Amino acid sequence: MANFFPLLQALKWLMADPSRELLPVPEPPSSWRASRTAARLNLPVLAASSYGPEIASLIRRAKYGPQWSAAQRLTRLAGRLPAPLWLDRPCCLVPVPADPSRLVLRGLHLPGLVCQVLARRWGLGYDLSRLVKRRSSPTLASLGRQQRLSDLRGLICHASFHEPGAATSRADEPVVLVDDVLTTGATASACIEALHSGGDRVLGLVVLARSG
Repeated sequence: MANFFPLLQALKWLMADPSRELLPVPEPPSSWRASRTAARLNLPVLAASSYGPEIASLIRRAKYGPQWSAAQRLTRLAGRLPAPLWLDRPCCLVPVPADPSRLVLRGLHLPGLVCQVLARRWGLGYDLSRLVKRRSSPTLASLGRQQRLSDLRGLICHASFHEPGAATSRADEPVVLVDDVLTTGATASACIEALHSGGDRVLGLVVLARSG
């Protein structure tokens, strides 16, 4: 059953009407195309755009609709990103894990889609199951950083701890974390900690949008 929803997600993506007129993809400011270091993460961050009203609306529609046309526009935006200078090759792209219950309801995991688009664009491998969210959590959008960190503590783990003995693909390669939005950095911090606990070296973070 666990493998059913990624298949459903792929089928919906393939069945989306490619002839439907899509609104133009927002053009990110040039300053947001460059890598910026997030002090709290102590890692370089590459963002496709700032978290403005148009991008925020697209992400909400893609995640909470779920609206596949919005997801398509966002992945097209991600597909414009050039590979950052700090990228070591070979490396493996790893998305922030999906919330189990919300994945069932939505059938769409935006960071996973972005991860696959970037892997094709940059000629890299990816691992959609490297990180696991053990159980569902309350929505974090309205919470501050400290409360988010508290709610996420122990929820995100490395696949090798979730299923002892399970092999992860491209395990010998450094990792780039992929997410849709960077706001407080709490989710990214929890993911990076989990990756480090599993022995992965994290090179940086790539996101669709970044606030601040």
